[in-house]
Amino acid sequence: MRRRRRDTAGQALAEFALVLPIFLLIFFAIVQFGVLLSAHIGLTNAVREVARFGSTVPTTDGSPSGEVAVYLLDTALPDHVAAYSANNLGGSSVTYCRYIDARGAYSVRLTVSATYDHPLFVPFIDVILDAIDGIRDGAFQLITSEAMRVENPPLGFEPPLGDCS
Repeated sequence: MRRRRRDTAGQALAEFALVLPIFLLIFFAIVQFGVLLSAHIGLTNAVREVARFGSTVPTTDGSPSGEVAVYLLDTALPDHVAAYSANNLGGSSVTYCRYIDARGAYSVRLTVSATYDHPLFVPFIDVILDAIDGIRDGAFQLITSEAMRVENPPLGFEPPLGDCS
């Protein structure tokens, strides 16, 4: 009985040493995905806020798009995306287009989109995630867009904008 007990001494430590790297990899992957999810939610909220802001500014020719773009870059993104850096903004756009609504009247639609390259910081996980988005740059690309109808008074004419597709 005594001999058998001595042979198994340290077995749990050896098993723990084998399993620990796998558990740490899973734990840090969860942390990295949590940070990415938080950034994507912030990016989505920022784009939605800007689209809502832009939809309240009446337009028939897309003229306030500069004001809306400035609001996106200077206020909404820094307020909503944790650890926001303008250098990581892959691109943003504010576009207007025309369409015929259910009443048969012309309406204007605003579309705001943004691409943000969120940096990856967890070793080993960054290599896996960096390969998923297809660009080896040490960041994961987050993309979101929002479209809303501009709250114009009813238009009796065809606005000089491109058609919505």
